[in-house]
Amino acid sequence: MPNNEILNYIKTGLANGENKKEMTDALLSAGWGSGDIQEAIDTFPTVAPSASTVQSVPVQSVSVNAPANKTITEKDYPITTRWILKNPIIVLFLGIIMFLTGDILNSTLAVLAAFIYIFVGYIIRANFHYSLDDKYFHIKQGVISKTQRNLPYGVIQDVFVKQNLFDRVFGIASLRIENASQLGGKSGGKASWLNKSYGMGSYSGRDGVGSSGNKINLPGLKKQDAEVLKKIILQKMKENPIEESGL
Repeated sequence: MPNNEILNYIKTGLANGENKKEMTDALLSAGWGSGDIQEAIDTFPTVAPSASTVQSVPVQSVSVNAPANKTITEKDYPITTRWILKNPIIVLFLGIIMFLTGDILNSTLAVLAAFIYIFVGYIIRANFHYSLDDKYFHIKQGVISKTQRNLPYGVIQDVFVKQNLFDRVFGIASLRIENASQLGGKSGGKASWLNKSYGMGSYSGRDGVGSSGNKINLPGLKKQDAEVLKKIILQKMKENPIEESGL
């Protein structure tokens, strides 16, 4: 069922001639989940407001503040699986070059390697989860060796959105978080057995998904979602300075 606060905001905005994209951006910036916003927007037909329905109440007077104590999860800002295709595409491209030069064996191995990259990437992605509450940025990852990190916002040093050529082509971006310490969960933040044994580090840590050392990377986000998450984390950093983090 759509959230009443979001419904009221959209209803008033439409009555004042605001478009749905502007209202969606405002709600995302306030911390509302994209699923809740879309559910509310879908209840309104895409029609222009008539003169009789236009109200004099400005849109700005309607509250779009994030719900109190709301825990943000990957369901609100999902990581798409498009980023998994990066390495397979590169390997397949090399395989095509080998095939054209007559190197059938290595081109076949390149195709096999591409499928392995995709398979392992999906496994690693399926075992990665993140969430944000009032005090901590939580990370769970690992295929066989499970790890968990609970990162206080006070130790975060930098948050930025990264978008390389591959990301721009596929319409995605990465959110990079760098912190001052290497706080880990029960297993001390070690890489998973699968990553170590099969050299799949490109799918975890700095260049892939998950936590490695003092960095956390969330690839495959929609560009808009990455920017909203950045704003949310920066705000929480202000609300939870290092002095209050207990470190």
